[in-house]
Amino acid sequence: MDIPKRYLSLFLLTMFITTNADAKHSVPVPNGPSTTGSVFHPFGKITVEIINDLGNTLALKYHCKSKEDDFGKRSLQPGKSWSFKFHRQFFGRTLFYCSFVLPNGRYTFNIYEDHRESAGDNWCQKCVWKMRQTGPCRLNDVTKQFAICYSWNKSSY
Repeated sequence: MDIPKRYLSLFLLTMFITTNADAKHSVPVPNGPSTTGSVFHPFGKITVEIINDLGNTLALKYHCKSKEDDFGKRSLQPGKSWSFKFHRQFFGRTLFYCSFVLPNGRYTFNIYEDHRESAGDNWCQKCVWKMRQTGPCRLNDVTKQFAICYSWNKSSY
């Protein structure tokens, strides 16, 4: 990234302020209950957790990665979870995607999309997902229910 010399000090100051944010410098959660003290740290660590909710006997086989990171092929026993942490990209283009092997086929899903998980009513700092036969469902931090559900994308490989 080329930064003109005349803007270097402004860029460094902006980076210092945004990366050293604490709770008093955090952005309030849009439409979030003010009594909970929930805040969104724009440059804080994000946690993505995946829970196997396929049923009592089905192990979940999956492979998650981003453009920069590859977590390898993994397997989760029923009811178990796995998580990873990362920092969002500066310009909001963070994307992690996973492929899942289910009894009825192979599917993909973008487990973290910056524009989906960091904006509006459905933002998350800790994004907890239950993988179900019908598709992935994310925990709604306000209702504490896994009510933000999506359909699986059919995998091409």
